[in-house]
Parts: sequence; structure tokens; C-alpha cells
Amino acid sequence: MANETNAPALQRVPSIDRFRGFVIFCMIVFQFVEKFPSLGLAARLAIHSPNENAVYLLPNLALADLIAPAFILAIGLTYIPSLTRRIEKYGKKAAVLHFVRRYLVLIGIGITMDGVNDILDGKFDQPLCLMFIILTALVLVLSIVGLILKLFKVKTRAKYYNFLAWFVAFVGIVGVVVAAVNAVMFVTGKTSHSFGHWVVLHHIGFAGLFALPFALMKGRRGHWLRLVCGVVVLALFAVFHESDLPNDLFNSNRELIDEVADGGFIGGFAFGAMLILYMFFAEEFRNRKNKYLPPLAFGVFALVTAGVLTGVFLTLPEGTASWAGALSSFLPINKGSESPSYVIITGFISLLAFYIFELFNGLKIAFDPLAWWGKNPILLYCIEFAVIGGLNAALEDTFKTLPYLPAAAVVIVVTAALTVLAYILSKKKIIIKL
Repeated sequence: MANETNAPALQRVPSIDRFRGFVIFCMIVFQFVEKFPSLGLAARLAIHSPNENAVYLLPNLALADLIAPAFILAIGLTYIPSLTRRIEKYGKKAAVLHFVRRYLVLIGIGITMDGVNDILDGKFDQPLCLMFIILTALVLVLSIVGLILKLFKVKTRAKYYNFLAWFVAFVGIVGVVVAAVNAVMFVTGKTSHSFGHWVVLHHIGFAGLFALPFALMKGRRGHWLRLVCGVVVLALFAVFHESDLPNDLFNSNRELIDEVADGGFIGGFAFGAMLILYMFFAEEFRNRKNKYLPPLAFGVFALVTAGVLTGVFLTLPEGTASWAGALSSFLPINKGSESPSYVIITGFISLLAFYIFELFNGLKIAFDPLAWWGKNPILLYCIEFAVIGGLNAALEDTFKTLPYLPAAAVVIVVTAALTVLAYILSKKKIIIKL
């Protein structure tokens, strides 16, 4: 399923590696820190809105809500260069097929992780969960076989890895179909029950698939068409998000989308629009003449974001005392439904964060842990799920009651171990790619 290479496919850009590393570091470490209540504010950094214990930046926008949009940006920064290079090397058909499989595999990995959780939660009596549990078991068994083939250096293992990748992609297809059917049933009023999870990896995979046709647009015309198409897709999503279907079982479409974690299949189109817009801004940053100044388009985006924020603050409910769950009447910020204002505001903040990393792009240092993390994000994410997830499953009650100093020591040791692993992979120039 993963390709291992000793030579990076593209010339590595320090700011992109560091930004990607920063995002995956926050995603992994903050989620682990959350398990230790004695760590106080640090333990609250991974809590999402509308939880009242979350750390809020804006009305109903917690700090943790920025991670997924930033991860999507990390994808968008290299999407077009990676696709272009693969087309030049293997041809358009092979390149497109590779990208389709790549993002289906991401969804498949997400489905597998959900399946592991279903196994731990004992959901064997639910038919749909049982189906995903069976698929998860097959993926795990096939992956173990793949590791054995790697260990014994079997010559035909490359063909087996190709088969494994397509099987995980098939699992991704099953996940997309189930989510799409669930969305149709929501819209037509057939059910108000979510069939399954749809979280970060699912959104990344779906956004990658949705954005592919737009990434194939060529030249300056294609560049500006991406902007127009991204805006149109987001506008159409906004119309649906702010409307109310007459025949469904929800009070509003926002509640409908919010019923599934992170907006589910329908919310995936918001992330798709986000990725298309990110591809536009990535090209703007890449082609700007002054490396210290952001592109003009980013300034225009800042004005749009300021306008949206003004509307949000002016239409907050009277007497709003807490930002937890505070929904404005104008384009409310809501991560659960991937609201248009959430896409715009977190998109701008993510680009601003990347711009700060860009300012230090020329900085070359030997000790560069964020760059180490950024070179193998998917591998580290999977290791985090297995290792940290295993620790949480085995010691969750202990973590909850652990005093401050022992809790901090556990977090530091685990973080250091993952950083050492990232360093070793970087030092040996081993890049694990889908």
C-alpha cells in the first residue's frame, strides 16, 4: 500500500515540510495530552467546539477546529506539482488513476481505524458495523502479511503491495457509497440516524477526489478557473447549508449536516471547495515575486474574511456570554456542519499560518523536528493511532487520575519517541507515500 523511496519525488520545500509537520504534531500530541486532565489548559487544546471546556478563538470556533483545515492546506500546497510531475513521468491516465487510488486509500484507512474502534466498542450486533469490522479485519491481516513479506524481502512483494493498496481503496469505495446513501436518506427524510463516522482522513480523501478534475486545469486560465469553481462550489454549499428542506427530519439543513461527525458526506463538499481554493492560493504563493510579502489575492481574501467575521459578530444572539455553541444568524461558524463561514475563516487562518512559515523558508538548521514530522505525516498518524490509541485503551482510567508531573513525563516521553522515529526516517531519507 505504501511506496518506500530513498529519493523524494519533488524538491522538498522547508516551509511546506515544517507547516505539515506542525499540523500533524498538533493533531497527534494534542489528542494525547487531552487524556490527562491534570495538565490543565494543555489538556483542553484538543477539545472541539461546541464543548464549553474548549479553548475558543472566535464564537463557536475552538483552537482544535483549525487542525483539519490546516491539514487540507498541507495537501493543497503540493497537489498540483505532484500531479504534474506524475503526468510528465507516467502519462495522464496513469497519474489520474494513481491519485484516485491514493485518496480512496486514505478513506479506506479512515474506515479501518473506525472499524478498530467498533471492535473495541463491541459493536458486533450492528449489521453495518459488522460489515466494516470484517473489512477492517481483512485489511489488518493483509497488512501483517505485507510486513512479513517485507521482513523476508520476498521478491514479488511489490505486486502484493499493489493488491493491498487496491483492496484498501475498495474499502474506501464502500465507505463512500455507505456515506452517500446515508446522505440521500437524510435529504429525503428516510432517516435521521447516521450510519457511521466521517472524520479527518475521510474528508481528506473525499476532498482529494473531488478536487482532482480542477487540478487538471492547465495554464493561467485553469488557475483562475480553479478560483471561480472553488467559490461557486462553496456558494452552492452555502445555499444548501442555510436552507431548510421540506421533507427531511431536521429543523434546518445545518442540523442535517451536523448529524454526522464533521458534516459527513455532504460536509465533504465544503472541504472539497476548500481544497480547490487552497490549490489556487498555493500557486499564488509559489509564483509571487517578493518572497517576503503575501500575494495580492491573499490580501483580498483577508478583506472577505473580515467581512464575514463582522457579519458573525453583529448577528450573535443578544446577551451572548460564552463563545461555546454561540451561533450567529448570519453564516454561523460551525465545525460540525462545515459551515461556509467556518471554511472561509479557518482557510484564511491556515494560509496565514503557512505564510509565517514561508518567511523562514531560507532558514537551514540541523535540529528541525517539524520538518522531520512533515516528511512522513500519514505514517506517523497511523503509528499514533496504533501506539497512542493502544495506550489510551489500556491505561485510560490511569491517565485520567495521573498527577501533573507524571502526566507531563508520559507525554514528553511519547512525543520524544515519535520525534526520534521521524528523525530516523528523515535521516535515512525514507519517505512513506501512498
